Amino acid sequence: MTSLFSAARTGAGVPDADFSALVFPTLADAGGNIGRDDDRARVERQWQARGHAAGYAEGLRAAAAAVDARVATLEAEHAELMQAAGRQRDRTLEVLNAVVRALETRTVPVLHDVEDTLLGAAIDLAEAIIGHALADEATAVRSALARTRADGAAGSLGHTVRLNPHDLAALDGSALDGSALAGSGVTLVADASLSRGDAVSEFPDGYLDARIGSALQRARAALAGGVS
Repeated sequence: MTSLFSAARTGAGVPDADFSALVFPTLADAGGNIGRDDDRARVERQWQARGHAAGYAEGLRAAAAAVDARVATLEAEHAELMQAAGRQRDRTLEVLNAVVRALETRTVPVLHDVEDTLLGAAIDLAEAIIGHALADEATAVRSALARTRADGAAGSLGHTVRLNPHDLAALDGSALDGSALAGSGVTLVADASLSRGDAVSEFPDGYLDARIGSALQRARAALAGGVS
């Protein structure tokens, strides 16, 4: 800075307290202040930009962390729901199986009883039909002899056919006596243990059961799934 009154103070002998120095800024000083203000503003803008970028990055990291936490929560909830659904499915299957077992326990015996009743009714009906057919004595005797022949007795010589005495008496008075059995080697024998319409053929190596009751028993066993 340049003082305009320095020579006057030194040459005139005026006391220093009566005068004060005026200082004017030079052009160089004004330009420096403006430059410093610009630098300061530029630095502030840079720091503001850096702060904004740092804040934005921090916000992105926070958002990513929040998304990850939400995804983990949703996955855990989904897994829990799937496990609950699996447990519910297992419980439902257990209940259904229990219902099926209970239903089988109650219905299977009933079905077996119904089946046995139907089979018994069928056999009873067959017995009634056979009994009605055997009411005719001649028909009963012919049926008994026909069964022995149909089961293989016709081709066997020297065998005996046992009949109920009433059937044998009816046969003696019919056209089958003598003419039909002549030369066949069949000997008719009365057997009081046999029922009307029954016949048993005896061979040297065994016998043939042609009784109606035995045939019905075999039919009953076959219908019931047994061995005939």
